[in-house]
Amino acid sequence: MNTTLKRAAIAAAALAATLGISTPANAVFVATICNDIQCTGGDDVIVMDNTVGDTIPMAGVINFSTTAFGYAILVSTSQSKPVVGSATSPQLDLSFTATTLAPAGNVFLNVSDTDFLAAGNFTFTLGGTNSGGDGSVLGRAWGGTNNTQLSFSGANLFSSLGAFTTPSYSGIATGVFNPTVNPYSLTIGMQIGRTTAGTSTGDLNVQISPVPEPGTWALMLVGPALIAFVAQRRRRRS
Repeated sequence: MNTTLKRAAIAAAALAATLGISTPANAVFVATICNDIQCTGGDDVIVMDNTVGDTIPMAGVINFSTTAFGYAILVSTSQSKPVVGSATSPQLDLSFTATTLAPAGNVFLNVSDTDFLAAGNFTFTLGGTNSGGDGSVLGRAWGGTNNTQLSFSGANLFSSLGAFTTPSYSGIATGVFNPTVNPYSLTIGMQIGRTTAGTSTGDLNVQISPVPEPGTWALMLVGPALIAFVAQRRRRRS
């Protein structure tokens, strides 16, 4: 590393320390299909971004499918930064299809990523369909207390939606998200259960919108007023 790069690295570290921001390590983006909520069953399907099983060779997207846990088709497509959101504007998305030809128990689909940096207001949405006269779909969101992927502790759970059992369904939850560590991980997950043959589909999404700093708020408020004042002065001079 040359002197210029060393100085830049030192300056970046100093700025991060001044702002109270930990410099992120390499992010870990992973998607799973499990037979229990903690993914501790031993026969879980776990796919990391751009590794074996991921059918989309693009950073920030994981797609894979399997036959497991009584389901003939389980398809999971997950998105994270840089495809959707960023470290400072966090977003995770999970779309899924779960088809069974006979009654089946619960299956759990999750997506998790690390190294997010922003607090703010969260929006958590879930929508989809249940066919075959049956289907139960429940969405959960965890994050903000550590920087470990697939952290399912109760202390880490900050929102849930469902369970939805109607042929078509949708839900939304909003609130304030204040992580206790920085950087932190986010995980969203689906719990799907069916007692008849049929298909459950849907999309689960969480977004965190950072709250502008006080100086930014002031600029947003003063800026339009200043522009209007200048325009008015010009009209009077004309």
